[in-house]
Amino acid sequence: MNEKLLKVNVELRALNEKVKDGSMKADEAAKRLEELKTEKRAIEQEIAQANAPKSEERSVSLEDIKKAMIEKRAITLNGTGAINQIKELFKELSKKKEILNLVRHFTGQNASTNIPVLSPGLATPATAAEGATNIAVDNQAVLGNKSLTPHAFVSILPVSAETLALGSIDFDSELSAIFADAFADGFAKQVIQGDGTGLNFKGLWTGLTEKVLCAKTGAPTMNDLVNLALKIKDYTDDGLILLHSTIYSGITADTSTAGLVQVYREELVRNKTIEGVKVLVTGYSPSAIDAGSIVAVAGKMSDYGFALASEITIEPIKRVGDTNTYFQAIVFANGSKIVDKNFFGLETI
Repeated sequence: MNEKLLKVNVELRALNEKVKDGSMKADEAAKRLEELKTEKRAIEQEIAQANAPKSEERSVSLEDIKKAMIEKRAITLNGTGAINQIKELFKELSKKKEILNLVRHFTGQNASTNIPVLSPGLATPATAAEGATNIAVDNQAVLGNKSLTPHAFVSILPVSAETLALGSIDFDSELSAIFADAFADGFAKQVIQGDGTGLNFKGLWTGLTEKVLCAKTGAPTMNDLVNLALKIKDYTDDGLILLHSTIYSGITADTSTAGLVQVYREELVRNKTIEGVKVLVTGYSPSAIDAGSIVAVAGKMSDYGFALASEITIEPIKRVGDTNTYFQAIVFANGSKIVDKNFFGLETI
């Protein structure tokens, strides 16, 4: 039974990837999602029933039983049966959000966060003769700032009066964890995919000015990933490469024996590094490989600014004529690359 549940959970997690890579249409995925949820609930109920503790009520004494056996009459054991109600709230798994631990955080109740930026830096120093008096001053360096203005992110969860009053779990105590996971999921998407329009974050995949082109059309190869790793390694020892699991799988599937492909493949699979540069495989990264697509981004993640102006505030709201309680959660946040030129994108051709 547990194996059936595991298979259902695996297929649930795979649905999103199938929609992204085009192997399944969105409407088919939605239909299959409902079928899997129904199947999952049925399996969980069967498991719960199988694991339910067997309880007995000894409301009848041994003497009563002996007497009934002599008199050849029936004995009825009183009781309504035992119900084992689980008091832990189980939630669907979501993607790991390691990227949020790698970027630089600016916290505090600030209307705006201004980050000093020297870009471009000083020009390359030139030689000067002894006693020279006509040395040109540097006119390349510019000291500016990157401004992050936090915007409100809101989530509203309606909860019925029956759930709050009659439910077996203390739902109020679960709200912080529920909203925290939801906001973390949203912020991880924003940090990587935010398009910078409206009130969205400017994500790592957006506005890249520095690019490394793939050597040939189609999906990226191991050599393309090596070139990206060498590019960022030339600038920092703290570089990180982000890419989607589908891109990663395609690259590691390269069985070519040419050059150092085998050596690089073993390093990537065993250590999640390439030329010593760390590689983070995450489903938040885009997976498109069309011409002109960014299939991986390399950079120093601490050069991405994540401004968080407040912790999650959760407010219960009641409406006239409505038995539901609406829990409204708000967080003020924003994010952007601090220096765009510090990030490099691997682009398909």
